[in-house]
Amino acid sequence: MNEKIKRRNKQIEEHLQLVRPIALHYAFRTGQDKEDLTQVGMLGLIRAAQFFQSSKSVPFAAFAKPHIRGAILHYLRDSLGPVKIPRRVEERAQTLLRDSTLMDSASFFEKLSAVDRTAIVSYKQKGRWYPLDHQFITAGKDQWSELADKERNRMLMNALEKLDCQEYAVVDHVVLRGESLRSTASYLGISCMTVQRRVKRALRRLAVDCAELAPDAVCPLRKQAFDPSGSVAPRSL
Repeated sequence: MNEKIKRRNKQIEEHLQLVRPIALHYAFRTGQDKEDLTQVGMLGLIRAAQFFQSSKSVPFAAFAKPHIRGAILHYLRDSLGPVKIPRRVEERAQTLLRDSTLMDSASFFEKLSAVDRTAIVSYKQKGRWYPLDHQFITAGKDQWSELADKERNRMLMNALEKLDCQEYAVVDHVVLRGESLRSTASYLGISCMTVQRRVKRALRRLAVDCAELAPDAVCPLRKQAFDPSGSVAPRSL
């Protein structure tokens, strides 16, 4: 194996971590399988390594990211099928449509909220492309945002339910209620250090379970910055 190939393989191995975040970004926004997009992104990384010239003053990471992103976008343009909708939205639409068979359809749909109507329209168009007119797109922006928020909140609530009793207790007091480490420790009968350790452990678990949420997702939780005095400063999770 010549030196050029060795250098290329080393660059690929040292920069594999660039692919996953980009793949997750587009998987979240398109509903496509994150593993499929990761594999496509790997091909983009390999292509970047093939074309990279070390004589240029551009770092390999900066050179590779556009190739990874470009490979994924090219794949999405060429092979993206019908748009997927969140499972929660699909289940809601199915329930509404079942209920509509039990009463007059016209009066039933008139009583639906804009969010529920959007869910039904989205579900009915599942499996084929649907040319939305400008009026629908404009009117539906808020509904789509609300649907997305509900889906994100559902994921967060599911993640919270996976915490054990000790972790949930400290998250409830420190993160959700915004109480200090000291007051939480006093209430639970444990030390401030124990509270801090449990909160950090719980937040790590939540971060893993919610890894597919967009970085700018609307989140009901607040991540806390700890200080030795036992006070906390909220910041966005």
